[in-house]
Amino acid sequence: MNVKQIGAGPMDNFCYLAWEGDGPECAVIDPCWEGAKIEKEILALGLKPALLILTHGHPDHVNAAAWFLERYEGLQAALHPADNHMAEGLDASRLLPVTDGEQLEAGALKLKVLHTPGHTPGSCSLLGPGAVFTGDTLFVGEIGRVDLPGADPEQMRQSLLKLAALPDGTAVWPGHAYNGSSTTIGAQKLHNIYIKLAAKGSDEFISAAL
Repeated sequence: MNVKQIGAGPMDNFCYLAWEGDGPECAVIDPCWEGAKIEKEILALGLKPALLILTHGHPDHVNAAAWFLERYEGLQAALHPADNHMAEGLDASRLLPVTDGEQLEAGALKLKVLHTPGHTPGSCSLLGPGAVFTGDTLFVGEIGRVDLPGADPEQMRQSLLKLAALPDGTAVWPGHAYNGSSTTIGAQKLHNIYIKLAAKGSDEFISAAL
């Protein structure tokens, strides 16, 4: 799997392009802030968007999705239905509902949906060959906020345990550039206090996370 990380916007977001082989079909994960900038990267790589994938519905992760849907006929945006209420401005007929364990495809690329709620009810991570895109669930040394409307610290704890069960060598591509641009599951199990507390139990984790 090939991955292109694109920084965008005032909140240090990351959008990702992911594709297999020479493409040209690619997935655009969390199209945000600067649609034209993201499209320029797509075209420079000789790719074309086959699927938008939204890790969750917060505006800073989806606010360029409508831009792509308007420009590319037939393109869909995959989103867990628990976050549909956040997808204001997106044509509901272009939303592709996803469920835990489902496989999404963009050309030869295959990504497995891992429902990882906690930051939002519909937050999902995307597992590909040797890597996982974690949205706002897991950052480098941090986790997504659990004090926002719809957030749930116990769900976040369970989601972190789910991610921690992946092989240690799995690359982690986070949704924001907090403390770094990438890491591994193994490194986070060693150094991320929230994953350590998640394994210890609910009370300690929730106290630290809130």
